[in-house]
Amino acid sequence: MKKIATTLFLISSVILGYSQNIVLLDDNHNVISNTTIDISVDSSTNTAKEILVKNAGSIADTIKVVRTIYSVDGDDQTQFCWGGLCYLFSTNISSLSLTIAAGDTVDFAENGFHAIFNSGTNCVTRLVHYKFYNIHNFSDSTGITLRYLCSTGVNELKKVGGNISSAYPNPSNSLVSFKYDLKEFSEKGVIKFYNMLGKTVKEVVLTDKQGVTKINVLDLDAGIYFYSFIVDDKIISTKKMVINRED
Repeated sequence: MKKIATTLFLISSVILGYSQNIVLLDDNHNVISNTTIDISVDSSTNTAKEILVKNAGSIADTIKVVRTIYSVDGDDQTQFCWGGLCYLFSTNISSLSLTIAAGDTVDFAENGFHAIFNSGTNCVTRLVHYKFYNIHNFSDSTGITLRYLCSTGVNELKKVGGNISSAYPNPSNSLVSFKYDLKEFSEKGVIKFYNMLGKTVKEVVLTDKQGVTKINVLDLDAGIYFYSFIVDDKIISTKKMVINRED
């Protein structure tokens, strides 16, 4: 029996150690993994963006960063810092890795991530993607796309987004309701639910511009969850929800 228990423990340790553990957070510790962040820039200016990186797993992860430039103007320059080194504009893969202890979150002051963008003279939209991956398990990865918009597009940005009510009832047992409203130029609304480790456990696509949606949460275990209202791949708000199961 002891041998069987030991074997099961080792198997579970391997599974936990190689699950999806890397989580990206904004300054308010909202989950922003696999989303697009809009950043307003002016011509010929230098813009910096910090992203917090969390290891939500049960063992230490050693992480590298890969940059993919989807679109930039010929005069633009973009670079990033990771593991205590700020790389040249031409570098796409970090030569250094950073080991993050289980449950820890690192910021730029702790050798974490920092993206720098030097805008050229032309006013165009730029897209730069950063992927964070565990060097011991390539499937344990996540990313973020930074969308740089010239300042003339700020007014248009005000017409993108939306509003959502708090979950009701909260705590919930079987159904939870949200009242939502997407703004004029918004195209897609999504509500994502995350467990305490920051992993997505449920996703609901909103089919209308506004209304009330009722979501069945019977498939979720009792406990504490977070839900994000995401419009056009941008997180608008993240709040906490509790699920109770009556006897």
